Amino acid sequence: MKIQPTVLALSAILAGTLILSLALPLQGQDTQPRQQQPPTKQLELSQDQLASFVSAALEVQQIRSKWQPQIQAADSAEQAQKFQVQASAEMAKAVQDKGLTVETYRAIAMAAQDNPELASRITKLMEKQAR
Repeated sequence: MKIQPTVLALSAILAGTLILSLALPLQGQDTQPRQQQPPTKQLELSQDQLASFVSAALEVQQIRSKWQPQIQAADSAEQAQKFQVQASAEMAKAVQDKGLTVETYRAIAMAAQDNPELASRITKLMEKQAR
């Protein structure tokens, strides 16, 4: 069993998820406290949802790779934050264009972190789509 590709894929997904997590408050959506997501272990996903997730995750990873150097090379914290907001908006749009909400994307990523079987399914789909 190849553990390293799974860890690498999930690391990329979770990095994108963290960036997306920052996007929601920065975009000024509701300021009321968020309700807790249902436990991730009970998340039941169709093959179509997983395929959408993988497609979105690959796109999020590309967007992250595109923006990361600009964020790191920013002249100021304000400029870095501006780039971060732009990257997050692009990532959120990519996720939504694949038919998922940012919350669903985040829930799937977190479920994959807790569920090795789900992580394996995602990794296999990622390898298939990356070809």
